[in-house]
Amino acid sequence: MYGTLDVPNCWSGAYDLHPDFFAAIPSVSGGLETGSNALEIRIQNGGDYETFSDGLAILVDDAGEVRGDPSSSGTARPSLLNQRLVVSIPAGVTPPGVPITSSASKAIVHASLYLDQICRTQNVALYASDSVTLHADGTCDPLPGGDPEFSCEASAVAIASDDGGASASGSDAGGVTTDGSVEASTPAAAIGQSTITFQALFDGNPEESDAAQRLSQASFDLYLVDPRETCPGGLGPPPPCRGHIKGNFRFYFDRGLPAQPFP
Repeated sequence: MYGTLDVPNCWSGAYDLHPDFFAAIPSVSGGLETGSNALEIRIQNGGDYETFSDGLAILVDDAGEVRGDPSSSGTARPSLLNQRLVVSIPAGVTPPGVPITSSASKAIVHASLYLDQICRTQNVALYASDSVTLHADGTCDPLPGGDPEFSCEASAVAIASDDGGASASGSDAGGVTTDGSVEASTPAAAIGQSTITFQALFDGNPEESDAAQRLSQASFDLYLVDPRETCPGGLGPPPPCRGHIKGNFRFYFDRGLPAQPFP
Protein backbone atom coordinates (compact mmCIF):
# COMPACT_ATOMS: atom_id res chain seq x y z
CA MET A 1 0.00 0.00 0.00
CA TYR A 2 1.67 3.20 -1.14
CA GLY A 3 0.95 6.82 -2.03
CA THR A 4 1.39 10.29 -0.59
CA LEU A 5 0.21 11.95 2.62
CA ASP A 6 -0.04 15.60 3.61
CA VAL A 7 -0.77 15.61 7.34
CA PRO A 8 0.22 18.85 9.14
CA ASN A 9 2.83 18.37 11.89
CA CYS A 10 3.15 14.67 11.10
CA TRP A 11 3.90 13.39 7.61
CA SER A 12 4.35 15.10 4.26
CA GLY A 13 5.43 13.19 1.17
CA ALA A 14 5.66 9.64 -0.09
CA TYR A 15 4.24 6.97 2.21
CA ASP A 16 4.29 3.17 2.22
CA LEU A 17 2.53 1.19 4.94
CA HIS A 18 4.56 -2.02 4.38
CA PRO A 19 1.68 -4.12 5.81
CA ASP A 20 2.43 -7.50 7.33
CA PHE A 21 -0.75 -8.07 9.35
CA PHE A 22 -4.13 -8.82 7.75
CA ALA A 23 -7.39 -9.55 9.54
CA ALA A 24 -11.06 -10.05 8.65
CA ILE A 25 -13.45 -9.42 11.54
CA PRO A 26 -17.09 -10.44 10.96
CA SER A 27 -19.94 -8.97 12.96
CA VAL A 28 -21.11 -10.85 16.05
CA SER A 29 -24.01 -12.30 14.08
CA GLY A 30 -21.76 -13.09 11.13
CA GLY A 31 -22.23 -16.04 8.83
CA LEU A 32 -24.27 -17.01 5.84
CA GLU A 33 -27.30 -17.71 8.03
CA THR A 34 -28.27 -14.05 8.34
CA GLY A 35 -27.49 -13.02 4.76
CA SER A 36 -26.65 -9.46 5.85
CA ASN A 37 -23.43 -8.95 7.81
CA ALA A 38 -20.85 -6.27 8.39
CA LEU A 39 -17.21 -7.18 7.88
CA GLU A 40 -14.14 -5.20 8.95
CA ILE A 41 -10.82 -5.73 7.21
CA ARG A 42 -7.61 -4.53 8.88
CA ILE A 43 -4.40 -4.05 6.92
CA GLN A 44 -1.67 -3.07 9.38
CA ASN A 45 2.03 -2.66 9.91
CA GLY A 46 2.78 -5.00 12.81
CA GLY A 47 0.41 -6.93 15.03
CA ASP A 48 0.18 -4.45 17.91
CA TYR A 49 -3.01 -2.74 19.08
CA GLU A 50 -4.47 -0.17 16.66
CA THR A 51 -3.76 2.64 19.11
CA PHE A 52 -0.01 2.01 18.69
CA SER A 53 0.03 1.14 14.99
CA ASP A 54 -0.42 2.42 11.45
CA GLY A 55 -2.98 0.69 9.32
CA LEU A 56 -5.99 0.78 7.06
CA ALA A 57 -9.43 -0.24 8.30
CA ILE A 58 -12.02 -1.13 5.66
CA LEU A 59 -15.64 -1.58 6.75
CA VAL A 60 -18.11 -3.39 4.51
CA ASP A 61 -21.64 -2.67 5.74
CA ASP A 62 -23.03 -5.82 4.14
CA ALA A 63 -20.56 -8.44 2.96
CA GLY A 64 -23.42 -10.55 1.66
CA GLU A 65 -24.48 -7.79 -0.70
CA VAL A 66 -20.98 -7.55 -2.15
CA ARG A 67 -20.73 -11.35 -2.50
CA GLY A 68 -24.21 -11.65 -3.98
CA ASP A 69 -25.52 -13.87 -1.18
CA PRO A 70 -29.32 -14.04 -0.71
CA SER A 71 -30.77 -11.51 1.72
CA SER A 72 -32.07 -12.51 5.15
CA SER A 73 -35.52 -12.92 3.59
CA GLY A 74 -34.13 -15.27 0.93
CA THR A 75 -34.30 -12.71 -1.89
CA ALA A 76 -31.61 -13.22 -4.54
CA ARG A 77 -29.08 -10.41 -4.97
CA PRO A 78 -26.62 -9.80 -7.83
CA SER A 79 -22.93 -10.07 -7.00
CA LEU A 80 -20.91 -6.86 -6.77
CA LEU A 81 -17.59 -8.70 -7.08
CA ASN A 82 -15.29 -7.37 -9.80
CA GLN A 83 -17.21 -4.09 -9.84
CA ARG A 84 -15.70 -0.76 -8.82
CA LEU A 85 -17.49 0.36 -5.66
CA VAL A 86 -17.46 3.88 -4.25
CA VAL A 87 -15.90 4.30 -0.79
CA SER A 88 -17.32 7.05 1.44
CA ILE A 89 -17.11 8.44 4.96
CA PRO A 90 -19.52 6.62 7.34
CA ALA A 91 -22.66 8.60 8.11
CA GLY A 92 -21.76 8.85 11.81
CA VAL A 93 -18.35 10.50 11.27
CA THR A 94 -18.64 14.30 11.55
CA PRO A 95 -16.43 17.09 12.91
CA PRO A 96 -16.86 18.01 16.60
CA GLY A 97 -20.01 20.05 17.16
CA VAL A 98 -21.52 19.20 13.78
CA PRO A 99 -24.81 17.26 13.97
CA ILE A 100 -25.15 13.96 12.12
CA THR A 101 -27.26 14.38 9.01
CA SER A 102 -28.47 11.99 6.34
CA SER A 103 -26.12 11.51 3.41
CA ALA A 104 -26.97 11.16 -0.25
CA SER A 105 -24.19 8.61 -0.61
CA LYS A 106 -25.35 5.00 -0.82
CA ALA A 107 -21.85 3.56 -0.49
CA ILE A 108 -21.65 0.34 1.52
CA VAL A 109 -17.85 0.41 1.88
CA HIS A 110 -15.89 2.79 4.12
CA ALA A 111 -12.19 3.09 4.92
CA SER A 112 -9.95 5.00 7.31
CA LEU A 113 -6.18 5.26 7.65
CA TYR A 114 -4.99 5.43 11.26
CA LEU A 115 -1.49 6.79 11.92
CA ASP A 116 -0.97 6.17 15.62
CA GLN A 117 2.62 5.03 15.17
CA ILE A 118 4.15 7.80 13.06
CA CYS A 119 1.93 10.55 14.50
CA ARG A 120 2.33 9.76 18.19
CA THR A 121 1.88 13.36 19.33
CA GLN A 122 -1.65 13.49 17.98
CA ASN A 123 -4.56 11.20 17.23
CA VAL A 124 -4.67 11.09 13.45
CA ALA A 125 -7.25 9.29 11.34
CA LEU A 126 -7.93 10.11 7.70
CA TYR A 127 -11.08 8.91 5.98
CA ALA A 128 -11.61 7.81 2.39
CA SER A 129 -14.21 10.05 0.79
CA ASP A 130 -16.40 9.85 -2.29
CA SER A 131 -15.63 13.50 -3.03
CA VAL A 132 -12.42 15.42 -2.26
CA THR A 133 -10.88 18.63 -3.59
CA LEU A 134 -7.56 18.04 -5.34
CA HIS A 135 -4.79 20.49 -6.15
CA ALA A 136 -4.90 22.38 -9.43
CA ASP A 137 -2.62 19.75 -10.95
CA GLY A 138 -5.12 17.02 -10.07
CA THR A 139 -2.98 15.43 -7.32
CA CYS A 140 -2.77 15.30 -3.53
CA ASP A 141 1.02 15.63 -3.50
CA PRO A 142 2.43 18.11 -0.96
CA LEU A 143 3.28 21.38 -2.71
CA PRO A 144 6.50 23.38 -2.24
CA GLY A 145 5.81 26.23 0.14
CA GLY A 146 2.77 24.58 1.67
CA ASP A 147 -0.81 24.04 0.58
CA PRO A 148 -2.80 26.84 -1.05
CA GLU A 149 -5.44 28.42 1.17
CA PHE A 150 -8.63 26.38 1.09
CA SER A 151 -11.85 28.40 1.06
CA CYS A 152 -15.36 27.12 1.66
CA GLU A 153 -16.53 29.91 -0.62
CA ALA A 154 -14.55 28.53 -3.57
CA SER A 155 -16.17 27.57 -6.84
CA ALA A 156 -17.71 24.20 -7.64
CA VAL A 157 -21.18 25.71 -7.45
CA ALA A 158 -23.79 26.05 -10.15
CA ILE A 159 -23.64 29.33 -12.12
CA ALA A 160 -26.91 31.15 -12.65
CA SER A 161 -27.79 31.55 -16.32
CA ASP A 162 -29.46 34.53 -18.00
CA ASP A 163 -32.90 32.91 -17.80
CA GLY A 164 -32.64 32.31 -14.07
CA GLY A 165 -31.73 28.66 -14.41
CA ALA A 166 -28.45 27.06 -13.42
CA SER A 167 -25.69 25.24 -15.21
CA ALA A 168 -23.15 22.95 -13.61
CA SER A 169 -20.38 22.94 -16.16
CA GLY A 170 -16.85 21.76 -15.48
CA SER A 171 -15.62 25.34 -15.12
CA ASP A 172 -16.85 28.63 -13.72
CA ALA A 173 -18.47 30.83 -16.34
CA GLY A 174 -16.71 34.05 -17.24
CA GLY A 175 -18.26 37.29 -16.03
CA VAL A 176 -18.53 40.84 -17.39
CA THR A 177 -16.43 43.50 -15.64
CA THR A 178 -17.44 47.14 -15.00
CA ASP A 179 -15.62 48.30 -18.15
CA GLY A 180 -17.50 45.85 -20.34
CA SER A 181 -14.66 43.37 -20.84
CA VAL A 182 -15.19 39.67 -20.36
CA GLU A 183 -13.37 37.85 -17.58
CA ALA A 184 -11.60 34.62 -18.46
CA SER A 185 -13.29 31.50 -17.15
CA THR A 186 -11.63 29.78 -14.19
CA PRO A 187 -11.47 25.99 -14.18
CA ALA A 188 -13.36 24.34 -11.34
CA ALA A 189 -11.32 22.45 -8.81
CA ALA A 190 -10.54 18.85 -9.69
CA ILE A 191 -12.50 16.30 -7.63
CA GLY A 192 -11.25 12.87 -6.58
CA GLN A 193 -13.35 9.82 -5.66
CA SER A 194 -12.34 6.78 -3.61
CA THR A 195 -13.06 3.33 -5.03
CA ILE A 196 -12.45 -0.34 -4.27
CA THR A 197 -12.92 -3.50 -6.34
CA PHE A 198 -13.38 -6.85 -4.60
CA GLN A 199 -12.43 -10.01 -6.44
CA ALA A 200 -13.37 -12.20 -3.46
CA LEU A 201 -14.73 -11.62 0.05
CA PHE A 202 -14.81 -13.79 3.17
CA ASP A 203 -18.35 -15.03 3.88
CA GLY A 204 -18.15 -14.11 7.57
CA ASN A 205 -18.53 -17.64 8.90
CA PRO A 206 -15.72 -18.28 11.45
CA GLU A 207 -16.27 -22.05 11.06
CA GLU A 208 -15.99 -21.98 7.27
CA SER A 209 -14.09 -24.99 5.89
CA ASP A 210 -14.16 -24.05 2.18
CA ALA A 211 -10.97 -22.13 1.39
CA ALA A 212 -12.60 -20.26 -1.49
CA GLN A 213 -15.19 -18.80 0.92
CA ARG A 214 -12.45 -17.66 3.35
CA LEU A 215 -10.60 -15.63 0.71
CA SER A 216 -10.64 -11.81 0.68
CA GLN A 217 -9.05 -10.06 -2.28
CA ALA A 218 -9.38 -6.49 -3.53
CA SER A 219 -7.61 -3.51 -5.08
CA PHE A 220 -8.30 0.06 -3.97
CA ASP A 221 -7.66 3.69 -4.89
CA LEU A 222 -8.45 5.97 -1.95
CA TYR A 223 -8.51 9.75 -1.54
CA LEU A 224 -8.26 10.69 2.13
CA VAL A 225 -9.63 13.69 4.02
CA ASP A 226 -9.75 15.09 7.53
CA PRO A 227 -13.48 15.46 8.37
CA ARG A 228 -12.67 18.49 10.53
CA GLU A 229 -11.92 20.39 7.31
CA THR A 230 -15.42 19.87 5.94
CA CYS A 231 -17.22 23.13 5.16
CA PRO A 232 -19.98 24.06 7.66
CA GLY A 233 -23.31 22.57 6.74
CA GLY A 234 -21.73 20.63 3.91
CA LEU A 235 -21.82 23.78 1.76
CA GLY A 236 -18.97 24.74 -0.50
CA PRO A 237 -16.41 22.44 -2.13
CA PRO A 238 -15.49 19.00 -0.74
CA PRO A 239 -12.76 18.92 1.93
CA PRO A 240 -9.15 19.15 0.69
CA CYS A 241 -7.28 15.96 -0.04
CA ARG A 242 -4.86 14.89 2.72
CA GLY A 243 -3.66 11.70 1.09
CA HIS A 244 -3.93 9.44 -1.90
CA ILE A 245 -3.11 5.76 -1.48
CA LYS A 246 -3.38 2.72 -3.71
CA GLY A 247 -2.89 -0.94 -3.01
CA ASN A 248 -4.28 -4.43 -3.02
CA PHE A 249 -4.57 -7.38 -0.67
CA ARG A 250 -5.23 -11.10 -0.82
CA PHE A 251 -5.46 -13.30 2.25
CA TYR A 252 -7.45 -16.19 3.74
CA PHE A 253 -9.36 -15.97 7.00
CA ASP A 254 -7.88 -18.23 9.67
CA ARG A 255 -9.61 -18.21 13.02
CA GLY A 256 -7.17 -17.31 15.79
CA LEU A 257 -7.22 -17.46 19.57
CA PRO A 258 -9.61 -15.14 21.40
CA ALA A 259 -8.15 -11.98 22.89
CA GLN A 260 -9.58 -12.98 26.29
CA PRO A 261 -9.88 -16.72 27.09
CA PHE A 262 -12.86 -17.78 29.15
CA PRO A 263 -13.34 -21.07 31.04
